[in-house]
Amino acid sequence: MSLEMVLVTPLFVAFLLFLAGAGRMVDAQSQVDGAARDGARAASIARSAPSAQDLAEEAATAGLRGHDWCSGGPSVSTDVKDWRPGGRVEVTIICDVDLGDLSFIGLPGSKRLQGRALAPVDTYTFRGGDGEGEGGDGDGGVDP
Repeated sequence: MSLEMVLVTPLFVAFLLFLAGAGRMVDAQSQVDGAARDGARAASIARSAPSAQDLAEEAATAGLRGHDWCSGGPSVSTDVKDWRPGGRVEVTIICDVDLGDLSFIGLPGSKRLQGRALAPVDTYTFRGGDGEGEGGDGDGGVDP
């Protein structure tokens, strides 16, 4: 019985460590996807394309702040090619997950994860640009 335990225990421990690595990957992918979704939503309510890119990066970075598994910090890219009322904005986040502490069981030292989210740009919100009045003519949004 003790010989069986000596042979089975290392396999059991390796299996548990593999499950820990898989759980870390699932959790990290979920957080990267959530940060991309938050960035896309923040960008979709911006008033201009440059502002959308800034807001997307701020929201996505804030969503992953405090997580030390994303080595080097997240890389955020915002696609505003279809920036118009009724258009869309896309945010892509790339993050390298550090698995160095689990590499002895056969996992790679790091794994690159990518999260992508799309959000529609509101059709009925005025998008005149940053700093302009609602009507673009300085009268506070009242158009004849």
